[in-house]
Amino acid sequence: MKGFWQWIKNHFVPSHHNAYRPHILRRRSLMFLLALALISEGVLVANLMARQSGHDFLAAVIQSEIILLTNAERAQNNVSQLKENALLDRSAQAKADDMARLGYFSHVGPDGKEPWVWITAEGYDYRYAGENLAVRFVDSKDVITGWMMSPTHRANIVKPVYTDIGVGIAQGMYKGQPATFVVQYFGKPAASVQQPVQVLGVETVTAPQSLSNSFSRQIGRVLSEPRVTTTWVLGGIITLLMLAFMFAFFHHVQIQAHDLLVPSAMVVVVAVMLLVINSNVLPSVIHDTQAASVVSAILFP
Repeated sequence: MKGFWQWIKNHFVPSHHNAYRPHILRRRSLMFLLALALISEGVLVANLMARQSGHDFLAAVIQSEIILLTNAERAQNNVSQLKENALLDRSAQAKADDMARLGYFSHVGPDGKEPWVWITAEGYDYRYAGENLAVRFVDSKDVITGWMMSPTHRANIVKPVYTDIGVGIAQGMYKGQPATFVVQYFGKPAASVQQPVQVLGVETVTAPQSLSNSFSRQIGRVLSEPRVTTTWVLGGIITLLMLAFMFAFFHHVQIQAHDLLVPSAMVVVVAVMLLVINSNVLPSVIHDTQAASVVSAILFP
């Protein structure tokens, strides 16, 4: 443990052990961090280009993330949380599998089957129900972003009457190219009572569970979603170098290694520029006229 802390100190804190030149601000470390930033950006750009070309082998749409991000949007709009329902999960998966198998993207199937047939087939007796569809998105966040940019999609996501959610994801062919199909079902059981539903929703987000689940979900996103991974990598590089700056130029004010400032600052500037590009320039969603669709309906028993 002592060796580890000494390693940390040598990399970040100027002292006589490192000649008052933190290792992380030296040329070799800066070259490594710059290469890491460029590689992560390259992976993201390659993913976007592949997706624009219709190749879905880099798709990273995750069911649990779709549900988590949906509830995050509801929380921002002061709407109660949805709870995952196994029957709606199976309904959504059956619909996604059908679209992937037959290669269509529509709320009504080629055989005329409407969305609600998939829900009732699994035994979910609803009072209210809705469906969101998406195809050919980069990752889970992009799916939610695409839906929230459309008024009708957004209406389903933040509709207060819904209490349950289910998501299905399938791989198939769409317009002659590999594609990821996403189906999101919303519902409220016909026999549900409003107050118990609200109580259950509160119980599913207790503080200890929320902290551990949030951490594990973030790790999962970092490992599987290119946009999130790139953001974490670039943000980490910026944070490390800024901490090193603080120690290097304020820990021993009388001893300054000014020659380390310019190259280190250049790496930070590159990382910040890449973050800005990713947020404002690179497309947030795949530009396809049928990249997302929604049917918003309220049905009574």
